[in-house]
Order: sequence, then structure tokens, then C-alpha cells
Amino acid sequence: MTSVSRGVWQLADADPSLHAEFAAVSARAPHGTICLNSGLSYWDLSDESPDRVHLAVARGAHWPRIDTPATTLHRFPAETFTIEREARQTETGEPFWIYSAARSVVDAMRLQRQVGRNVALGALRRYVSRDDADPLHLTALSRQLGGERQIRQALEVILA
Repeated sequence: MTSVSRGVWQLADADPSLHAEFAAVSARAPHGTICLNSGLSYWDLSDESPDRVHLAVARGAHWPRIDTPATTLHRFPAETFTIEREARQTETGEPFWIYSAARSVVDAMRLQRQVGRNVALGALRRYVSRDDADPLHLTALSRQLGGERQIRQALEVILA
């Protein structure tokens, strides 16, 4: 057995999972959600390979201490925390929670200072070029979460 995180173990001969870090973080913080740069990377909306797992925790919830894998915690409003939160599994069947592709883009656009403006705009461009893109859904979601003005302005430029 090898330690993946404090209190989280994996069989030494187990196949390495591409998203094993997400599962390890989720085991330590089961009410958390993979977000921002990590979410963008998961949904192939960014070329960036984050050196840390970005995890959202609802305001007022337990603030976990996670050293391994390297994790950045973000507090998201409790009233919007579950919007577009999806249960996923690693290639080896380990569960984790992550925000949808659309929510990841909206969060990146509204939190550009944390994600990086170029990363956020690049994610929006990639999202709208996908076959399943729904710009109207992005706008509606940004109305719920905040950042509607940034999304509308960027969409006007990208879709023009």
C-alpha cells in the first residue's frame, strides 16, 4: 500500500489514475468540489496542467487541511455551492465531485484574478467552440453565480 494523502491509501500495484489526486482530495473533503483551474483542465478547457488541485468548499462548512496532494482551497457561497456540481469517477472507479464544464467557465470568468485572465478567456473560447456549447446557458448560469457582465462582453467579442 502507498499513501496518496493523509489517511488515504492505494494498493501499490494499482493502475495509476489520471485523476487520482481528485479522488484523494475528495476522500479527505467529501463535501468539497473540484473547481477553477483543475475543473478547466478536467474538461479540456485549458492547456494548463495545474500543479495543485483546486477545491471549493461551501462557506460555513469544515475547512479541511490537505497537504498532499498540493491543494488550494476556495470558499464558495453556500447558496450556490451545489449548482452544476457533478459526481464523477476516476478511470479506476474512485469517486469525486467536480463542477460542470459550463460552471467551470463561468467561475473562471468571474474569478479571473485567481485563475488568470488569459486562462479564463481561453476556456471561454474553447467552450463556445465545442459541439455541445450553450452560450445561453452560460449567460443564465452567470446570472445565478455572478459575472454576467464579463460573460456577455466576452461572448459578444468571441461570437462576433
